[in-house]
Amino acid sequence: MSRLLPFLAVLVVACTQGQAPFTSPDIKEPARMDVLVQVGNSSVDPAVARVKEGGNVAWTNDSDFMVVVQFPGTDSTKFVCKELRPNFSRNGDTIESLPFLAGAVRVVLPCALKPGTYPYIIKLVSDIAQMDNPKFTLAAKIVVE
Repeated sequence: MSRLLPFLAVLVVACTQGQAPFTSPDIKEPARMDVLVQVGNSSVDPAVARVKEGGNVAWTNDSDFMVVVQFPGTDSTKFVCKELRPNFSRNGDTIESLPFLAGAVRVVLPCALKPGTYPYIIKLVSDIAQMDNPKFTLAAKIVVE
């Protein structure tokens, strides 16, 4: 019994911190054809969306803000389609979504991306007038395999 006490203490600490014992944060999710990214007030889940080539990504807003998905400095030729609308458009050297509210229809990429890694940010804004002055920004990325 005395040999079990250190083990039980580690198990109790791990459980009280909201993490399952013996898991590794380095384990990555396998690529899927379609990924739904959930945006919260301070989180993006998954932060790394792993998508199979030909797959797609959609976002849903579970925050208290309007959300804009923005791909800074992204060349639109990385998309397999020519047209980014209706959910996305080019804004200077970025590609960004229309702002969308919580409970709104999901915002979906207009088409698949070519294989590669695509970092993006999520801007949480209080209203459309504040698009260039977000309350918060969250970093995430898409990996197309």
